[in-house]
Amino acid sequence: MIDSSFWRERRVFVTGHTGFKGAWLSLMLERLCARVTGYGLAPATEPSLYDLARAGENLCDVRGDVCDAAMLDGALRAADPDIVIHLASRPPRDGATPSALAVEMLKKTGGADVLEAALHAPSVQSAIFVSSEAAYVSLDWSELAAEADAHVVSLHCPDPIGGGDFAADRGATPVHFDKREPIHVLDALYGVLLLAQHAAQLGEGMARAWSFSRETHASRLEALGFAPLLDAAEAQQWTQDWRDALESGRNMRAFTLDQIDAYLGQRVRLTSPFAALRDEEPPLRRAVGA
Repeated sequence: MIDSSFWRERRVFVTGHTGFKGAWLSLMLERLCARVTGYGLAPATEPSLYDLARAGENLCDVRGDVCDAAMLDGALRAADPDIVIHLASRPPRDGATPSALAVEMLKKTGGADVLEAALHAPSVQSAIFVSSEAAYVSLDWSELAAEADAHVVSLHCPDPIGGGDFAADRGATPVHFDKREPIHVLDALYGVLLLAQHAAQLGEGMARAWSFSRETHASRLEALGFAPLLDAAEAQQWTQDWRDALESGRNMRAFTLDQIDAYLGQRVRLTSPFAALRDEEPPLRRAVGA
């Protein structure tokens, strides 16, 4: 489990905070009482989860390109973060489909810039590089990370399912836990937070490359005690519940936070702020926000 005392007041720098996973992560960190700085471009879709759930309401929102090394370095230094979580990539706009080579080059260049900036920030305890590209946990990336601090790790996390994903090209390849079931975005991001916490606490004892499933050069998150909390049917139901709430005109910030609160109430080792979030019913078998 993740520990609420670890995350309380922890300074976290998130790239790609305006995207689907980034917005959910920012709100999770808000609920964990972390101090978040988000760095990224404007939301790539209209509507966007970031705007609907007002994910930027309680964070420092810095708009910039992850490939702008000077601006990125300045923003990261100003944030003085304990933890860096790199989610950023540049998605296609207006229906355009960039070549696979261009996307890969962008991700590698952006990752290198974030790594370089993190290396020059003495406050950083761990840096987590998250990507849907399996190549991100390749031997080459591990060698790049090996030149940096021992707290730098990468995580292969293909696209999960969840409410608020408006990207036209999303959903073709949802992440599967051990290639069996689709996983909800909250489970996927719990894995990110679990890895970040362990990397900060263990440092040199951590493997560098991680994945949700079996891969040649990656350790499985299962080794850290990870297992999805929501099964496939629940993940799909939570996603549909979110869509239904949007269509019915619900307050989407409140509804999104309700789902996060119900989830974290089962996932966080409590030290104070989450006791009220525990449910007497079996974990997450009820409809949240109903």
